[in-house]
Amino acid sequence: MRGDRDFGFTDEQLMLRDAVRDFVRREMPDAEARRHDREKIAPLAAFDKMAALGWLGVAIPEEYGGSGLGFVELGIIQEELSYGLLELAVLFYRATVHGAHSLLTYGNEAQRRKYLPLIAAGKFKSSMSLTEPDAGSDASAVRTRAVRDGDHFVINGAKVFNSQIDLADRTVLVTRTDPSAPAHKGISLFFVDPKSPGVSIERIETLAFRAVGTNRVTYENVRVPQEDLLGELNGGWKQLMTNLNKERFSLAAQVTGAAQAALDCALQYAKDRKQFGQPIGKFQAIQHKLADMQVAVHTSRMLTYDLARRLDAGIDCRKEASIAKVACAEAYFRVADEGMQILGGYSLTPEFPMERHYRDSRLMRIGGGTSEVMRTSIAKDLGL
Repeated sequence: MRGDRDFGFTDEQLMLRDAVRDFVRREMPDAEARRHDREKIAPLAAFDKMAALGWLGVAIPEEYGGSGLGFVELGIIQEELSYGLLELAVLFYRATVHGAHSLLTYGNEAQRRKYLPLIAAGKFKSSMSLTEPDAGSDASAVRTRAVRDGDHFVINGAKVFNSQIDLADRTVLVTRTDPSAPAHKGISLFFVDPKSPGVSIERIETLAFRAVGTNRVTYENVRVPQEDLLGELNGGWKQLMTNLNKERFSLAAQVTGAAQAALDCALQYAKDRKQFGQPIGKFQAIQHKLADMQVAVHTSRMLTYDLARRLDAGIDCRKEASIAKVACAEAYFRVADEGMQILGGYSLTPEFPMERHYRDSRLMRIGGGTSEVMRTSIAKDLGL
């Protein structure tokens, strides 16, 4: 069904898209996606098969074992994976953006040579440890402390909504290393092994993203060697900001693919379901809903790949990244919400994926930067 266009993709990019699309049909059909969601099982088998195809290294330079491609290719893979299961794309994203691009952006050469080949080979999973009980949208309020002790740092604190850390080989941990400095200063990042002594991980029950899930994490006297410091000491806030555009782009690509899946589900249902002697898709009320859903998905895809090309060209695109994230996340929610209305009572059952889309789409207006924070960022870029 799909109904998309090539959006200016090259022949090679179209081949990649078709390969990922075929992979999702085989490895993540709806029944399998439903099983992972219902049984709260991370799609690790699909991740490993995807890694064997070399996709984890798509945007890693060739000198580190990758393919040396760009953000358009990253977007294609994430969009297509999300069509099957959003959380599969998030597994990919946390390796390629939280892991690989963090190292490429502010890691040192020794760290890049150590970890990037592992990420490219699919033998390394990453996560981000930022949010705390008292530091959410106000990320500069982090209190987790890292204190130098010889050639180590000793870390104490608590994180929450720390997704995938229980599966990760390393997490990008945001700490405060200079408590006397202003809020946006004195922050440092570390690449921490979550299996280190003193790290405790507790799964949180959630409405959405139940396959991979999220966690509370406590750090009690966790000793981290100095070589695991990412970038400059006390320069962590600036480093975080340099990766935001890439994160927001990734989220836009993910929700675009998931929104397309929700649209296709509703469209097929409208063709199959008969009421009053005809398919419900023959009624103008349903047609207009589906038309609006198509507008939302098409617009999301345009915003996503416009942003990808800006990133590939090295163009400053902070405003465009915020626009893409808020517009695409809210488009996904509208598509899922209208899909629930079209499917009626069936939308509330696991027989159809719409109820999962509805749950996941609600999260995506919060995770990765709330819609309100995105609008505040856009307003600042307008000079307000």
